[in-house]
Amino acid sequence: MSAEALAPIPDVRREARNAERRRLLLWLGPPAAWFAVFMLLPHLSLLYVSLGHMDYVDFVPGFSAANYVKIFTVEPYLGVTFKSFNNGLMTAVLASLIAYPLALWMAFGVSSARARALVSVLVILPWLASYMVKAYAWKTILGTQGVVNSLLVSAGVVAEPLETLMYSRFAVILTLTYIFTPFCVISIYAQLERIPPSLIEAARNLGATDLEILRRIVLPISIPGVFAGAVIVFSLAFSDFITSTLVGGPSDLMISSIMINLFGVSMDRPLASAIGFLMLALAAVLLVTMQWVEKRVQVRF
Repeated sequence: MSAEALAPIPDVRREARNAERRRLLLWLGPPAAWFAVFMLLPHLSLLYVSLGHMDYVDFVPGFSAANYVKIFTVEPYLGVTFKSFNNGLMTAVLASLIAYPLALWMAFGVSSARARALVSVLVILPWLASYMVKAYAWKTILGTQGVVNSLLVSAGVVAEPLETLMYSRFAVILTLTYIFTPFCVISIYAQLERIPPSLIEAARNLGATDLEILRRIVLPISIPGVFAGAVIVFSLAFSDFITSTLVGGPSDLMISSIMINLFGVSMDRPLASAIGFLMLALAAVLLVTMQWVEKRVQVRF
């Protein structure tokens, strides 16, 4: 074959590569633009505002970390931040402890596919109700004239309705656990579904007991789902403000309530932005930590 015939081949390959790049840009361009406009730009704007300060009612740009220092050194921001962290952590632990047996039963205790689908619908069903409705429901349950106090008084356990059930930290954590537990259930159940039945049968044929199967097979495989659900619940509970407003007392405000007051009442947007950016940074750290812990735990088992 002559050199003249081989000459166009590099041009054809180059044109094919250019066409492939154009197709890739066409597919990745819209999602990249969406991410930049609705995710990256707002977060960068939040960081930019958090580095400034307020001069009466005017925002003054700057590059100072004073707002971040204030969060961890000045009350009530420091105390409320740790209280919100503690509430989120307790909610995540309680939700995981409640969700794991339920997800385990859904994956291995329900033999019928139709029954399993029905249970899944019942788990997801509370999500269809309004958040406010679910929070207000606990006000009617825990209130002085609520269901719990009525039963306790009728049974003679207490002479008068308990006022400590409502507008307390107990009510906040209980309500948060009820609202966010389905996230843990679905996350753990999705991970348990990945376990092939043949693996369980093989372990039984080799003489493994149910406890050994749970400890050596089911638990290591389900750990990513447990951590994923716990991180989701913690992030939602840590940043929640409706529940603490409805069922919590004046001393049970969470950091999101403080942030809303800074935006709307105090007009301290830089400090509120610093709180919001720290919450985003905490979520990112949790995701990285979750991946690290998953690898460590799986290697251990």
